Amino acid sequence: MTQGSFWQLHGKKVLIIGAVVSLLGAWTFGQLNIKTDVDSYLPEVMPEAASFELITSKAADGQYLYSAANGAGPIGYVTAGEGQGYGGPIIVLVAWTLDGKITNIQVPQHEETPAWYNRLYTAQYFTQYIGREFLDPFTLDEDINAASGATRSSHGVAEGVYEGRLLLAEHLGQPFVGPKQPIQLGAPEIVLLLGLALVVIFRMVPGLRQKRWPRYVMLVYGLVFFGIWLSAMLSLINFLVFPIGFAPSPATNPLLYIMVFGILGLAAIFGKNFWCFWVCPYCALQEGAHFLGGSQVRPISRRQLLLRNARYFILWALVMFVFISRQPQISVIEPWNTVFSLEGNLSQWLLVIATLGVSLFIYDFWCHFLCPVGATMDIVLKIRTWTVNAIGRFTAR
Repeated sequence: MTQGSFWQLHGKKVLIIGAVVSLLGAWTFGQLNIKTDVDSYLPEVMPEAASFELITSKAADGQYLYSAANGAGPIGYVTAGEGQGYGGPIIVLVAWTLDGKITNIQVPQHEETPAWYNRLYTAQYFTQYIGREFLDPFTLDEDINAASGATRSSHGVAEGVYEGRLLLAEHLGQPFVGPKQPIQLGAPEIVLLLGLALVVIFRMVPGLRQKRWPRYVMLVYGLVFFGIWLSAMLSLINFLVFPIGFAPSPATNPLLYIMVFGILGLAAIFGKNFWCFWVCPYCALQEGAHFLGGSQVRPISRRQLLLRNARYFILWALVMFVFISRQPQISVIEPWNTVFSLEGNLSQWLLVIATLGVSLFIYDFWCHFLCPVGATMDIVLKIRTWTVNAIGRFTAR
């Protein structure tokens, strides 16, 4: 067998095995290089202290308690706690008086997208903590108000304060015993569940699945609710926070769990992608642009279909970078984050203009050729097909 014929027969398998092995290596490298140097940040939160001494810690949970002193003796405490934001862990340092009141709060390390995280400062979110005592709940929507448009970041900071003060409360002889935060389904979660139910009905009920209008209804539904109202769409980062251990609690973000596992679960059960081309708001924008452009160009030729493999390379590259750096915000390249939040840098806006501009002439250009979420869902469906076929062959023996 010549080298050319070998590559023709096994080239695809070699690429898949190489991609999987490289991703496993990147994930292992990232896990082995987890470092959080809390000590170096202590002077930032309590600059009046001359020295700090570690009293107790739970390093596995990112919780640390330090005593702070100057020449006259102890002047307070500093706690470090870790919360989960949109892009990963948020390290929160809090300065306390000797009797347990907050005097300062700093976030020296986070993985949030700057455009959204800066909303915490605009809303004066951090000032709510100053003067509060260590036995206060520090619970969003109860005694702490979330910053509008940055709910995930607000939850992450609140969780970091909450986790750090658990050690302080125990040290002061008054262990904090607060109620576990229940999972609360609000309007966003209800809208998502309703949307998923509708698209399943439209795609699976025999009398409806041959019709064209249900798809347009769902695209408008996704555009209005998930784009304009919530600015919450299925993004690659939503998948990646799980394998690197950055997923928030279901109690603080049930929408993420319903979106990710609901769509993956439906794909596993029915073998269909119920998000892309049906609910995705950016797909709706592209199809609107294509309608205005009046073009009939669709990716159906052999060369055009081959170019669709670029999505898999983009997906592989992004996941590699995220696994190595443990910075999931690197994967947030999708143009919908910019167009629906109306926030982004020049390159992000240029990507929006370019993809929508090309969509005037090429049907769903971003979805077909560049989207890492679409590539992810295609892989999920391929794995599902392979699994079903393997089970069928096994049971047929």
